[in-house]
Amino acid sequence: MKQITLLAGLFLLVGIISCRDTKKEQQEIDQMIEQVETIEKQIEETATEVDQKAEELQEALKALDSI
Repeated sequence: MKQITLLAGLFLLVGIISCRDTKKEQQEIDQMIEQVETIEKQIEETATEVDQKAEELQEALKALDSI
C-alpha cells in the first residue's frame, strides 16, 4: 500500500511539473505575440499605402482619359 501511495505521489508530481508553464516559456510566447502584432501593423500600413497609390493612379488615368 505504501508503494502505491508513493507511486501515485510520484505520478502527481511529474504531472504537475510537466503541465506547468515556466516564466521563460511565457516570455518567449509574449515575444512571439509582439512580433506577430508588429507584422500585422506593418501589413495594415502597407495596405493603406497601396490603396492610396491606387486611388492616385485612378485619378491620373481619369485625367488622361479626359484629354
